[in-house]
Amino acid sequence: MKLQNPQQIQNIVILGGGSAGWLSATYLNQILNSGQGSPCQITLIESADIGIIGVGEATIHTFPGTLQLLGIPESEWMVKCNATFKNAIKFVNWSGLPGKDEYWHPLTRLPETPGSSIPLFHYWLQSKLQGNSAAFDASCFAAVELCAAQKSPKSVNNRNPHTTVGDYGYHLDAGLLATYLKQKGKSEGIRQIVDHVLDVAFDENGFIRHLVTENHGEVAGDLFIDCSGFSGRLINQALQEPFISYSDSLLCDRAVALPVLYESGDKYNEKRGGINPYTTSTALSTGWAWNTPLVERSGNGYVYASAFISPEQAEMELRQHLQEYTTPARHLQIRVGKTRNTWVKNCVSIGLSSGFIEPLESTGIYLIEAGLYHLLQNFPDQKFDPMLRENYNRTMQNLYEDIRDFIVLHYCLTQREDTPFWQANKYNLKIPDSLQQRLEQWRFMWPSQNFSAVSQPLFGDYSYVCILAGMGYLPEKVLPIVTYQQGLSTQLFTQLSNYSQQLKKCLPNHVDYLRDIHQRDILTNLFVKGNRQ
Repeated sequence: MKLQNPQQIQNIVILGGGSAGWLSATYLNQILNSGQGSPCQITLIESADIGIIGVGEATIHTFPGTLQLLGIPESEWMVKCNATFKNAIKFVNWSGLPGKDEYWHPLTRLPETPGSSIPLFHYWLQSKLQGNSAAFDASCFAAVELCAAQKSPKSVNNRNPHTTVGDYGYHLDAGLLATYLKQKGKSEGIRQIVDHVLDVAFDENGFIRHLVTENHGEVAGDLFIDCSGFSGRLINQALQEPFISYSDSLLCDRAVALPVLYESGDKYNEKRGGINPYTTSTALSTGWAWNTPLVERSGNGYVYASAFISPEQAEMELRQHLQEYTTPARHLQIRVGKTRNTWVKNCVSIGLSSGFIEPLESTGIYLIEAGLYHLLQNFPDQKFDPMLRENYNRTMQNLYEDIRDFIVLHYCLTQREDTPFWQANKYNLKIPDSLQQRLEQWRFMWPSQNFSAVSQPLFGDYSYVCILAGMGYLPEKVLPIVTYQQGLSTQLFTQLSNYSQQLKKCLPNHVDYLRDIHQRDILTNLFVKGNRQ
């Protein structure tokens, strides 16, 4: 017996394309229209004149699962989007501490001691306080050594579950991803309208009734998704929901992007050392530079604070950092913070219209994923129960603030004083109360339970410890329980080292993996083309 709900959402209108719009469209279509219930029409309106903000994205470990949910084969979309694997983020010149100033944040979790579930970092800390000089990340994560060896996180066939790094993400071309998702979505029945929105019409309760377009008239809907980017065309402009800035805690408000093509005929950059399976974040004078290596080119840019440097100076500093003086640069203004309520009336903001936190930990696409996931967990009917909306807004606010705190952590622990920007971060930064309380706790002892107040935080305890250890913020004491298991910890470190060596032997080189899936794609296309003739 089929249950019918006469108040079911039947029409969803998405304003804005790009990766946020088309990921929202395909995600909602997959969930809402894959069963046997009444179909839900999804319409996406985008302008041909408005470009995509994304200048080369990196993702975290959640994105492989999202694409699997959408039924998208990994090898297929990676080829179409010039994507590569990401095992970790490498941070360079952030701490200002003497010696080799770099540390890693791998995407895979830390092992725990059997029985007690005590994270391995507590045993590393005990060893460190006893005089051991081994770096935290290299001691506790197999991924660090595999990144240095330029290993793929998995084999091509991936038949052996023991020959994998664990969680991984991707580097990808955001424009190509949007194009790929658009083609997929349109083939599955998503309606695309290429037009300009001139006005927004409301009903007597302040809910959006329809959008007025230049050439397609009125486009009505039950639920509206605002993917219009920083402009917040629906959520901020039409519904006048205020934007809450995080600028007192995160000083960077501009970016300059500079993609660099590899040499002609060298799509895998083999003449210059290959393609790293990790993102690099290098601290510069007034912010930080990203490097996300793709197939055919690398994504590069500089996220900086305009209060301390001009756009022209920032561009020149980036060019000197990259030794690249001919490729045109693209300048961007960014607003760091979030819309106060990301769901207002019958409009949900997803992507940049919802909020933005600088991409230091590659959270941009994740926040799209999270917004969609939690929307479906609180999906309304046409009555729009306020409880669902309130629960969604509370969840998204907690998530944004948790990510904000994690990003602030990278800055507030610095010992750099070489420029006014770094002096401001060291001495004048407004540290959120939620983070300040934890910093006071961590100075005394690293706890054994989750650091976050969020029930299911994006960044777990091992992620925080990567930053704390990398920035030299060590506690005075170790967790008392670890003194009872010193022999076990030595055994675990030895096992991890042996495991790293095993993976190095079994896993393919990153470039070899990429070349293999690209060649398979060529052969598949030739086979399909041959069958059509």
